[in-house]
Amino acid sequence: MTISDIITINAIIFSPIIAVAIGELLRKRNFEKQKRLEILHDLIAYRDKVESNEFLRALNSLKLFFYKDDELKKLLNDLYETAHKRDQGEINSIALDSLLVKIIKRVCDLGGFGNITEEDIKKLFKKK
Repeated sequence: MTISDIITINAIIFSPIIAVAIGELLRKRNFEKQKRLEILHDLIAYRDKVESNEFLRALNSLKLFFYKDDELKKLLNDLYETAHKRDQGEINSIALDSLLVKIIKRVCDLGGFGNITEEDIKKLFKKK
C-alpha cells in the first residue's frame, strides 16, 4: 500500500465526517440568526403591547440568544428593576419606554442593523 492509497482511503473516510460537521455548524449559525431576527421582529411588532405573550417571550429569549453581550444583560436587569418600580408606583412608564428603546437599539446593533438610531425606535413608541 502506497502513501497515495492511504491518502485516498483517509479522504474517502473523513470527507463525509468533515462535511457533516461543517453542515451542522452552518445549520446552527443560521438557526440562531433566524431566531435573533424573530426576536427583533417581535420586540418591534408588539412594542405597544409590552404585557403581551409575544413581547414577553421575545424579552425572555434575549438572554438565551444574546447571552454573551454584557451590555444587553445590564439593560435587561435595569428593565426588570424599572418594571418593578413602576408596578410599585414609584416611577412612570416613560423610564420603562426609554429602556425598551435602548434594548431594541442594542438588539439592532447586535443583529447588524447599526444604521437604526434610538430616534427611529422612539418614533415607533409614539402613541397614535
